[in-house]
Amino acid sequence: MRVLVTGTNRVCHDRLRDQGHEMVLFVPRGRARREDAVGPYSHVVILDDEADTDLWAETAEVLHRRYPFDVVAAYNEHTYPLVRAVSERLGIPTTVDAELFHRVLDKARMRRILDEHAIPSCSFVFARGRRAVLRAIEEVGLPCMVKPVDTEGSLGVSRIDTAQDIEAALRRVGPHHVERGVVVEEFLDGDEFSVEALSTGGRHRIIAVTRKFTDPMTFVSRGHVIPAPLTTDEHAAVTAYVTRVLDAFGFHDCPSHTEVMLTEHGPRIIEMHNRIGGDAIMDLVHLSTGVDMYDLVARQSIGEDFGPLLPEEIVHERSAAAWYAAPSGPPTHTLLEVQGIDEVRGLPHVRAVTLLREPGSPQPTVRHNFDRSGRVLAVGDSPREALHHARTATGMLRFVYGWTSTDT
Repeated sequence: MRVLVTGTNRVCHDRLRDQGHEMVLFVPRGRARREDAVGPYSHVVILDDEADTDLWAETAEVLHRRYPFDVVAAYNEHTYPLVRAVSERLGIPTTVDAELFHRVLDKARMRRILDEHAIPSCSFVFARGRRAVLRAIEEVGLPCMVKPVDTEGSLGVSRIDTAQDIEAALRRVGPHHVERGVVVEEFLDGDEFSVEALSTGGRHRIIAVTRKFTDPMTFVSRGHVIPAPLTTDEHAAVTAYVTRVLDAFGFHDCPSHTEVMLTEHGPRIIEMHNRIGGDAIMDLVHLSTGVDMYDLVARQSIGEDFGPLLPEEIVHERSAAAWYAAPSGPPTHTLLEVQGIDEVRGLPHVRAVTLLREPGSPQPTVRHNFDRSGRVLAVGDSPREALHHARTATGMLRFVYGWTSTDT
């Protein structure tokens, strides 16, 4: 099959190659990598980040006339509108549901849909402009959360505990988002989880529940562990709640990643996506259960039936955890080297060490997930043990920074 793949999540691309499919990659310049040129693609098309969907669709049409595509696929949200435009222009199939994407992307719309289906959520107000946001904060009450209406990766998410926190929170959200609209939400207190699922038609198969660990102020993800340490009743409550949410939003023929807070009143949704989870959660699923979500999602994206490859009962053979290194500091510091990598890779419980920043890059002030510096994946006989191994190994990585003078 000849597949037009758009955007990133290149592990799914690798799975398509392994399945014997030919691929052409469409990727915006800002997301392209040097290795794409020698990757598993017959052609790589790079356009400017500002290129509109019409230009992408026209480019695809030119290629389609010479070498026809059978299907267009995507594995991350930023290209979903492009996929729909290409699919309609070329008259070729895709499993991407752009309308579903817009229903879950818009956090205010998501909350309204939950209310329409009487699914427990939280109090919220959508507000646009500084005055309206201040009124919304007063209406929702403190503590509360302020979120850009359609960002991901904890970008701009702020918690407000007291009136003195408001100005700093709005600066973190950013004036651009304040003017275009934010959601002010009741603060949900509890433990955070994500539910990874695959939907086929109107049926949803829960693959795993992940315990998430986030920074209490920035809400940047610090780690994950699978299986989530839940009681039988808690697990049933979380999965039943998420299944109800997937039904309400009309998930079909796609993966989902749903983040929930388990409060004293039961599960409450934080946000959801019609894609697989990031942050190496799919790698943890594979380490823990043997289920290769990348492979299943790649097959589903081109219309294949993955059902025979998914076991009837998913068993956690071991626990798996990811932990992130996130040194934060002024950008006047430059990363010189990362010490301890070989030592960490040699640990018996460690399965992968990934550096997210290369020597020569400035030290980030950690505000969202993209500011983290490294990650360790580890396994153990229990969630507690896997987390201990991942956190201990991550602590052994030493990020050495030097001060960069700004004097001229």
